[in-house]
Amino acid sequence: MLITIKNATMRNNIFDSPAAQEFMREFKSEVLKFQRPADQVIIDEVELCSILHISKRHAADLRKEGKIRYSKDGGKLFYKLSWVLEYIDKHRVEPPVSSLL
Repeated sequence: MLITIKNATMRNNIFDSPAAQEFMREFKSEVLKFQRPADQVIIDEVELCSILHISKRHAADLRKEGKIRYSKDGGKLFYKLSWVLEYIDKHRVEPPVSSLL
């Protein structure tokens, strides 16, 4: 269902609300974050778990086993997106040659 707002004043008031402005700031930030090189994108543990579809416990195991690089400031863990991609590349599984023919 598509709702159109014909009244220009109402349309302007909707987009000028503080909640809408905050949403737009966050949205722009997310878009810009992924336009930077992977080495400049910093993610936290929640984002790591979401990207890799793993639990926090599994993420802790990866750190403990030295399989993924991370930084720690106090109790907060940080990962560069390039480190996550590096981990994924290290564990890449090549398809069997017979399936490529």
